[in-house]
Amino acid sequence: MTASVAASTSETESADRSEQRLGRLREGVRGLGRGRGLSLDRVLLIAGGVLLPLGVILIIVGWYGASHTPWLFEQIPYAVSGGLLGGALVVVGGFLYFGYWLTRIVQESRRQSELLVSVLERLQAGGAPSGGNGASGGGGGSGLVATATGTMVHRPDCPVVAGKEGLRKVRAGTKGFEPCKICNPLSG
Repeated sequence: MTASVAASTSETESADRSEQRLGRLREGVRGLGRGRGLSLDRVLLIAGGVLLPLGVILIIVGWYGASHTPWLFEQIPYAVSGGLLGGALVVVGGFLYFGYWLTRIVQESRRQSELLVSVLERLQAGGAPSGGNGASGGGGGSGLVATATGTMVHRPDCPVVAGKEGLRKVRAGTKGFEPCKICNPLSG
């Protein structure tokens, strides 16, 4: 019996140490990836915004240098350094800016999707009690209502009774009541 108590104590201490180590690891990892430097879209915007105009400037400098010398052997270095390097910088800067534009589109689409999901969840939460109870039929029908003197059973969101005061709760299948033809509260 003593050996099992010692083993149990040892396992408990081991579990406590591993929990402490796991807690330290969580604290260390918590700050990773946040607040360090610029976001990807910002880096793409800055790099594209610098490289594209720099490439245009190099093309203009290359053209200016090549156009102001009559010798072909002096024009070639201007064309290579200004024209080719400038053209490459324009292409790379354009792709980087395009990447920035795509990241913005993806972020906006995700934001719109999250907003749409939250609106749909709110609509479901608001519409679920009346639709759920009315559709259950034999489940008590506590979500069904009738006017104070009426003989029709309605869902609480039915346009006939929505916003009216003095409604009474009615169970599905109560004698003397018929279902409303607009909201059809007993449909499954």
